[in-house]
Formats: sequence, structure tokens, C-alpha cells
Amino acid sequence: MEITSLNDEGRQELQLHGRLDANWADRVGQAIEMAIQSGYHRVDMEFTRVDYVSSAGIRVLLKYHKQLKTVGGALRVLRPTPGVLEVLELSGIAGMLVGSSEPGGSSGLSTAATPPASLPPRQWEHDGLQFELHTLASEAELSVLLHGQPEAFAEGKMLDCRSHHLRCEPDLVSVGLGAFGRTAEEGSGRYGETLVVAGAAVSMPTDGSSVPDYQITEGNHVPEVQLLYGISARGAFSHLLRFEAARSPRGVVGLSTLVGSVLASVPVSAAAFVMVAEVAGLVGGTLLRSPDQTTDQSPLAFPEVRDWMSFTTERANERQVVLIVGFAETSPTLESLPFMRRIGSGTPALGHFHAAVFPYRPLPKGRVDLAEMVAPLLNSAAAETVMHLLADEREFEGLGETDFMRGACWFSPLRPLPNTNPS
Repeated sequence: MEITSLNDEGRQELQLHGRLDANWADRVGQAIEMAIQSGYHRVDMEFTRVDYVSSAGIRVLLKYHKQLKTVGGALRVLRPTPGVLEVLELSGIAGMLVGSSEPGGSSGLSTAATPPASLPPRQWEHDGLQFELHTLASEAELSVLLHGQPEAFAEGKMLDCRSHHLRCEPDLVSVGLGAFGRTAEEGSGRYGETLVVAGAAVSMPTDGSSVPDYQITEGNHVPEVQLLYGISARGAFSHLLRFEAARSPRGVVGLSTLVGSVLASVPVSAAAFVMVAEVAGLVGGTLLRSPDQTTDQSPLAFPEVRDWMSFTTERANERQVVLIVGFAETSPTLESLPFMRRIGSGTPALGHFHAAVFPYRPLPKGRVDLAEMVAPLLNSAAAETVMHLLADEREFEGLGETDFMRGACWFSPLRPLPNTNPS
């Protein structure tokens, strides 16, 4: 079989010539998968020169039809030969797959995943990066709290620090070193990278299991987290920024560039972020031991840091999906500065970002609801890891920063950070 790819205004057409049988079904599936991972959610299968399709071929078509439908896209079969059309009709799937190639014909696109927008999005391009800004609630903002003493972690003095209880209601976003539990005793010995968003929480326990755990709000059950230190905020998101880097020189956009673009687009000096994105490479670290087990020995001192932290030694998790929660400020206060780190060269802002990594799945385009993105992501597959994103700016061997290919970024301005840290 021959497979030829053609691109046209957000649509990819795969022209097939030959038999779509068990021998070629996987190859056709790989071609569709490549189209989806390149950002195309409208895939047309040109069947003018396909003279046979088997059950294996039908299975592949149905698989990607269902996958694209969940993100508001479509897979269509165009101009099937009479024999192939008969097979599709007898199989009961012709109605859902066979489409018209005419301008006025049915596109097969579902709009269910795209809620109506009250205002048209603002679109622009910069150095090949494409942005689409949706206003959700222009006056919305989040109120921020700082929890704990990050300097105590650097000094190895967290043994006597008390944890802070967070009830993970839908309006809460948070990052920090946390563990699931209603009391400090329940979290003891398990504190690791944790993020909270949309009534859900993901945490990397440091009890030796090395398997991220998660909880989502179900009925009256609301996840509860003990936070040793971190940042939390409550409120609503004001904007959604969609970004696409395929046409940029490197085909990716760095975390710092993305954060800088967000802060400049409104503009604001401090913001909270939630991202669901396809990642080109993660750079960061993961805690291996619970910081409440320190005894006046800094976990960041060398060589002890190798026992406390695991750092990426190469760009990791390419072509996977990440759920990221974070905060960034261009002019941190004395109180917030210990919580912030360098993000990268693309912005002078400092930030604190955690990422949970999941297997690849296509992301819906346009204006989408945050909660409707987070819950299916957590329910579809277990997170593979949770890490604190870092900028590795060493002169020669540095890995740089986390890069993305495309995704969605919800953000909102922050009310001024408090002058006092809750004890």
C-alpha cells in the first residue's frame, strides 16, 4: 500500500492506494497517529484507490474516529470504491465515517467539546508561534497564600515544621511539597511534589513507592492535602491561551517564553497558571525522601543532594501530555521570593511550577473547560511522574528548560501576595 499525506488549512488528507488489510492496518494507524501528534484533528482518508478493507482496517478507522471525536475533531472516509462502501455499510459504520469532500458537505466535526464563546478570541503570531487568547471572565483574579518556610528545607530544618491543611475544592490551585491526609500524622514521611487543580490533586509520595497518587472530587468526597510548604490560590481564571509551535523555527516553545507571553498579553506582573500541553522535553527534579525526615542536614548540599533529589539528565517525556500548575511574578516580594526560581531566558519573571506526566492523548482545540480537561486526563491513565520544573542553565552541559509543542494555558492575575506567611 502507498500512503501520501497532504495538508490543507488545519486538515490532513491521507491518500491510500492498495488494500487496507491486516498487513497494512498498523501502518495506516501510524500515519493517522502522526497526523494527530502533528496537531491535526481533522483527518480525511482518501479511498478512491482502495479496493479492499478487512476487519483489521475497520478496527483502525473506528479507533481513531472515536479518539478524534472526543476532542471535537473528525476522521472521514472520502470517495470509497463501491466494494469498500458496501463493506462499510454492512458493518454499520458508513454513516459515521463516510463524508463529503465538497465545501458544503458534512465535515463530521463535533462541536460538543467546544462551548460557545461570548467574545471572539484574539489571535496573533510571533516568530512562528501561534497564539489564540480567549477571555473567560475579564475581571476574574485569584487570592494567594504562601504556606510554610521553603528556607527551612534548604537548611534541613523541616523536622519541626508543621504542615498546612488544604481542602481541594474546585476553585483551589496549589503547588508545593505535600501528601494526602487530613492530619499531619497521615502525611508524615510521604511529602513530595504535589499539585492541586479543579477539585483534583496529584502527589509524588516519597515513601519508596515511586508511583504518583491522585484523588479527584467524587460526590461529597473532596481530596485533602497536607502541605509542608507551597503556594495556593482561590478564585477563577480570567483567560485561556491556546498555543501552537509547529511553525516556529525549533517547532517548540519554552516554558519561560510561554510565561512571558502570558504576562505581556494582559498585561500583569503576577499570575497563576494551569496548563495541559503536549511536551517536547521536560527538565526538572523530583524529591526522593520526605523533607520532614531531615536532621539539620541540608538536602541541597553536595554530595547529599544525590540521595535527596533526582534530576533529569536529558530532556525527558517527549511526546507525552503534562498537567502543570504554577505561579510566576516579575517582581517577587521578600515574602514570596523564597518560593520562586528561575524559569528560563525567555522572561525575567521567577516562578514555581509542578508537572504531572501522562501518556500521550490528543487535546481538543479552541475554547475548552478546565475541569472537563483535568478529570478525563486523570481518569484515562495513571500519572507516570510528578516533578518540579527547573531551568538548567549550566554553561556547557545544561539542558535548558521545558519545551512544549502545543496546548492550553489557563491563567489569571494574582491579588498582591500577603505580607505575612501563615504559620
